[in-house]
Order: sequence, then C-alpha cells, then structure tokens
Amino acid sequence: MEEQPIKPEYGLLTKSCRIFAALNFFLILSTSILVFSNLIGVNLPRYYPSLRQWSILPLEGPSMGFFGAVGFTLLLAFPITVIFYFLEPVLQKYLEIRFKTFKSLSTASLVFGILYFVAKEWRKWGIEKMGLSGGGFFNSELTFFIITLGLFLILLSLLLILEKKIFE
Repeated sequence: MEEQPIKPEYGLLTKSCRIFAALNFFLILSTSILVFSNLIGVNLPRYYPSLRQWSILPLEGPSMGFFGAVGFTLLLAFPITVIFYFLEPVLQKYLEIRFKTFKSLSTASLVFGILYFVAKEWRKWGIEKMGLSGGGFFNSELTFFIITLGLFLILLSLLLILEKKIFE
C-alpha cells in the first residue's frame, strides 16, 4: 500500500505561517472584543470634539466613542496574540492549526464585524430618522440591510474562492 504524502498545511507551521496565523488570530480576536464590548455596553472613554476633551461620563454634544473602543480592543488583543504566537508550536501538536483556517475565519469575522456595526449605526441613524417612509415588515431599513448583507456574503464567497485558487 502506497503512503500518502502529508500536505504542508497539516505539518508543523513554519515561522512565516506562525506569523500569518498570529496576525489572523489578532484580527479575529480584535473584532470579537470590539463587538462583544459593544454588546455588553462597556463604558469606555469618548472624545467630545466640540469640547476638546475625553470623558467617561456623558457630556453635552456629539461624541466619538470609536477611539476609546479601538484602544480598549488593541490593549486586550495584542498581549493575547503575543502569547498565542509563542504557544503556537505547542498548540500545533494538539490542535492541528492550519493557516488556511485562520484566513477563512478572519475574513468571516471581519465581514461579521462590519455588518454588526452597519446594523448598529443604521438603527441609530437610519432611513426612518432621515424622514423617508418605511412601513410594514419589508421597510426601507430592512431592505437596505438585506442588500448590504447579500453584497458582503457575495464578497466573502469570492474571497474564499480566490483563496482556494491561490493555495491550490
């Protein structure tokens, strides 16, 4: 009986594959922390450009919470990713880490994160608040969200097909 050669993605990760897997892990972790912290409502500092100051307490005027959320995300995700990078050779023995899997997961996580924040911001600043009519179940907000979701899913599938062609 002839032995089947082991594909490179099933063997031990090289240094470049470890870096690639760690970067993709960082993307997945960052997106997860950003979405989860937003879901549970972590009270992060916001910048108030009209007042030119940072504050955790709500102040008068428009605020930009994105900077505080990104800083919080990076402060959590970076050390965990560094630990993951150094543990990858040990984890490889038990988990069969493949860099293709990380690429697919990071693409899906980024698409999910973008869709989450599109839906969140759309709910806050949406069409109905701009004065356009939107009645019934298939109102203008839901239609726009379905179209946006469809476009992102098409983009995700094209990226995964392209990735498969590149790595074949």
